[in-house]
Amino acid sequence: MYGDLYIVSTPIGNLDDITIRALNVLRDVDFIFAESVERTKSLLAHYGIKKKVISYNKDNEVRKASTIISYLEESNNIALVTDAGTPSISDPGYHLLSKLYPEINVIPIPGASSLSCALSVSKIPMNSFIFIGFLPKKDNDRKKKLTELVLYNNPICLFESKHRLLKLLRDINEIFGQKTQIGIFRELTKVYETIIHDSVSNLINYYSENPPKGEFVIIISSKSLHKAPDKNYLIIVEQLIKKKFTNKDIVEIINLISNDSKKEIYKNVLSIRHSI
Repeated sequence: MYGDLYIVSTPIGNLDDITIRALNVLRDVDFIFAESVERTKSLLAHYGIKKKVISYNKDNEVRKASTIISYLEESNNIALVTDAGTPSISDPGYHLLSKLYPEINVIPIPGASSLSCALSVSKIPMNSFIFIGFLPKKDNDRKKKLTELVLYNNPICLFESKHRLLKLLRDINEIFGQKTQIGIFRELTKVYETIIHDSVSNLINYYSENPPKGEFVIIISSKSLHKAPDKNYLIIVEQLIKKKFTNKDIVEIINLISNDSKKEIYKNVLSIRHSI
């Protein structure tokens, strides 16, 4: 008989943000696999739980998945936890889940998540949204991804580090427009928790004078909330041309996000195509 695998949410900052059910599971399982052994041991010590904790992170998850499965085959119950929040949401977990036998029970233990935490206090409507985790680290790859995302009529939620926040905001300013509304959620549930909603241009000025610190959840408002000013779409046109879109298709796409007439858009498409 197989053991059960519990996917356990842990606090993202404030140690009080853990459920009674999660604590009971952590007490009762045979082994805990954790993204950070040290951080998980600190959490367990805070609640007086003594349990074997084994490393499971992005560097060893392929190798450790087989270990976890072998433990489950021996009827051991396993808890999987991340550094903070919910496993598999931009954290290790998916690879293991994809390798499990259908007979193995996977039991979610819901709780804290920086994603749901930010959504709950967003002043940008979030009835539907696109979540993309972390954007590519390379500048060109990040701009390419944002250029694709600007075509969708949904707010975008993502994670970003302090090291790339200003670069991201400048890319958003260039691709989405300077009036684009942004939600910034910093160090959620922690001592220095900060929540800001403002235009991307104002946020660039703010963080240029106040170097960002901590971890960030970012929400970018949808195009329906900020129709592109006259020629903000030109960079998108260039990217679509390079991807071999026809003039007709480009005009139809840009018409969804611009106040310009189709005739004006078509003229700009031809101009850009001839200049490439």
